[in-house]
Amino acid sequence: MLPLHLTRLLRLVACWGLIGAGLELVAACSGSPGSEEAATVPPPTGHYEGPITYQGSELRVTMELREVSPGKLEAEIDFPQLPGLGFAATRTSYQAPQLRLEQANAGGGIEIQAVREGDFLRGVLTWDSLQADFVWARRGEAAPRGFRVQAVGGTQRLRLLLPDDTLPQHPALVLLATPATAAAAAQRATYLARHGVAAVVVPLSASDPDSVAGMAGATALAAVRRQAGVDSGKVGYWGRATGGLAVAAAARQQPTPAFAVLEGVPVITREQARPYYVFNQQRIPVLALYAALDTAAQVPVSVRRLRPALGQRRGTYVRVFPGATPNFLLPGRSRPDGQWQWPQPAAGYWPDLLQWLQQH
Repeated sequence: MLPLHLTRLLRLVACWGLIGAGLELVAACSGSPGSEEAATVPPPTGHYEGPITYQGSELRVTMELREVSPGKLEAEIDFPQLPGLGFAATRTSYQAPQLRLEQANAGGGIEIQAVREGDFLRGVLTWDSLQADFVWARRGEAAPRGFRVQAVGGTQRLRLLLPDDTLPQHPALVLLATPATAAAAAQRATYLARHGVAAVVVPLSASDPDSVAGMAGATALAAVRRQAGVDSGKVGYWGRATGGLAVAAAARQQPTPAFAVLEGVPVITREQARPYYVFNQQRIPVLALYAALDTAAQVPVSVRRLRPALGQRRGTYVRVFPGATPNFLLPGRSRPDGQWQWPQPAAGYWPDLLQWLQQH
C-alpha cells in the first residue's frame, strides 16, 4: 500500500491529464476563432466613392465591387472627372480584411491595396510610381454594369459584352489580345460595351504563330456574327502592337471582317508592311492609331510604311496622337503652380474610335 501523500499526488496528476485532454478536445472542435470569423464575413461588395490626392490635386474615384460567384470578385474603377480612364481590374482578391486590385499594363499600371473598416476602405493607390492614400465610403449596392455578358460558342470559352440598351442590334469588335495587350483589350471591351458597341476579348498565346492566332480570330468572329443583338454585317477586329499581325492573318480567313482597328503596330521595314496589304486587297477599312511617345513602334517610320499598304480606301485612316504614351494617355506632370496634373486619355481617342466603329 502506497503512502498517503503519494496516493494524493497520483490522483492530482490523473485529474490534470483529464482536464488537459478535455481542453484539447474543445479546441479541436471549435477550431481557430479568427479563421472561422474570416470564413463567415462576406466580402465588401458595393458602390464606393472617395478621392485620391497627390501634390494638392484631388481626383474623385468610384468603385463597383461585385461577387460574381462564391469567393470570386470583380471590380470596376472609374474616374468621373476623366471619362475613358476607368478600367475593370485584371486581378481582384479579398482575404478579410484586406482587398487588393490590379490593372497591369505593359510599362506600368494601377494597383489598389485597402483594409476594410466597416463601411469604409482605407488604403493606398499606386499608379505607376505615384502613391496616394485614400479613404473610400460605401454608398449602397454596386451599380449595374451597363452591359450584359453572353456566352459565345466555339473552341474557346468567350464572353461577349453586349450593351444593355434598347437597340436590337449593335456593331461588334473582336479584340485579339496577346498577354502583353490583355489589359488594354479588356479596358476597351468594357468601355465600348457601355457605349453601344458589343465586344469580346480573344486571348492569344505569345507562342502561337500568326496563322494559328488568325484562325482563332476567324472562329470567334464567325461565332459573334451569329449572336442575337449583333449586327452580323458590322463585326471587325482589334489588334495592338505585334497583335496586328494576328489581325492581318485573320483578315485572310472567312468570314471577311467588316473593318479592323490597329494600335501601335510596328511597320519598320518593307517586309513588315507586307502582311498589311491584305486590307487593301480585301477592301477592308482600317483605323490605324499611333501614340507619339510609343518608341517601340517607331511611329514616323511605321506611319510612312503602313499608309501605302492600307491604300487610300474610303474609311481608312492613320492617326497619330501627339504627346501620348503607348496606352494613349497624356502622362501626369507637375503644373507650374506645383499641383499635379493627373494622366488623362489622349484628346479625341475615345470619341473618334466610337464614331468610326458606329459608322462601319
